[in-house]
Amino acid sequence: MIRCKGFVCGCGHSGTTLIATILASHADVFLPFEETNVFFKWAPLALYRYSKLKRAAIGAGKSVLLEKTPRHIRRVDRIRRLVPGAKFVMPVRDGRDTVASLTRRLGDATESLDRWISDNTMVLAERGSTDVLIYRYEDLVDDPEATIEKICTFLGLSFDQSLLDYHRSPQQWFTLDAQPQHAALRNQQVNQPIYDGRGRWKTELGQQELTELTEGRGKSLMQAFGYL
Repeated sequence: MIRCKGFVCGCGHSGTTLIATILASHADVFLPFEETNVFFKWAPLALYRYSKLKRAAIGAGKSVLLEKTPRHIRRVDRIRRLVPGAKFVMPVRDGRDTVASLTRRLGDATESLDRWISDNTMVLAERGSTDVLIYRYEDLVDDPEATIEKICTFLGLSFDQSLLDYHRSPQQWFTLDAQPQHAALRNQQVNQPIYDGRGRWKTELGQQELTELTEGRGKSLMQAFGYL
């Protein structure tokens, strides 16, 4: 029987894959190593595909089903309606580092900035919801044990030090078909001890995006999450 149905979502490149991989190493957790995007589907199809995940979890003898699709931040209310009792884990990350990272992947700084602002506006709107846990990527880097234990408690999981050894069982999240260089890099990053990606913006972020985040459209979000 599935006793907890959790969803990891938020802005891409904020640590969603990292925390999903860590939690997937828990003995009670079933997590598909792909972004299903299932709740963007027609409701009956979404429920059918999600029911297949539940059956797979039960078949594997797991009691907690987790799913990681960052874009599901745009479907939180829909998931609440279709999956009663759902819980949401939402990492946030310094907008300067996230936009720098997204720009490297997407090749479009404006699109990356817009995405960080849009997605995290939705995350902030969920602050205070009893079925949502928001945490900062930087806090996971600084104190992984305390941060992971807090997330485990939220999901009704026991905490064990072995979760910090998640990287000893490598997982392939990203296929090499479409973007081989990006996929190889991301798989390498997520299969190592917790990666400290703080401060990359100092050499990679454009001045226009930096100004937007510290003085313009992104300033209020940066302040709300404690980055300014």
